[in-house]
Amino acid sequence: MPLTKMPSFWGLTNLKSLTLAVLVLLEELPDFQHLGNLERLVLASMPALNTLPDFTSIPNLKSFAASDRGAWCCNGFLGECDLSDGKCGVHPVWGSPAVSCLSSDGTTKTATAATIAAVEKFSATICGPVLQPGVLEGPPTPELMAPCNGTMYRQCPMSDGSEAMCYNARYMAIACTTNAYPIKMR
Repeated sequence: MPLTKMPSFWGLTNLKSLTLAVLVLLEELPDFQHLGNLERLVLASMPALNTLPDFTSIPNLKSFAASDRGAWCCNGFLGECDLSDGKCGVHPVWGSPAVSCLSSDGTTKTATAATIAAVEKFSATICGPVLQPGVLEGPPTPELMAPCNGTMYRQCPMSDGSEAMCYNARYMAIACTTNAYPIKMR
């Protein structure tokens, strides 16, 4: 079952590194208030994430990376809403809907000064390009696993005719992939 809401980070006062990945339906993170020792934050493949918590409570942050799209990158949370960026459309891997601008009626949460400062400090490692099919696969689906029947490196058919091979990326189930890297390796 997909996670739509996370529990509080309360009690994690000694946490130094936090990596959250492939939470495709999660729209909001819990408050960072109890994460005063956090040094490393990684948010990967969280396309529905509309906002970020206030970063005031995490002054020791040495690394912040957000790979793939977070709606917060272009929905106005950081200032101006810019939906013209390609990463703000329908997600090509997860199928998440296109990003929409946050309400401007004053009730919508916007980035605090501390959050903006963190975004500016780590701008090279956040809000980058959206994940594309064939670059890094999403979780295997029954439709992608069926042609492989558990056999690695087998050629498998893709509906668009592109070259594909059975492979188990990141120790997941063996599934049909168009990723050029394992194909070249084979």
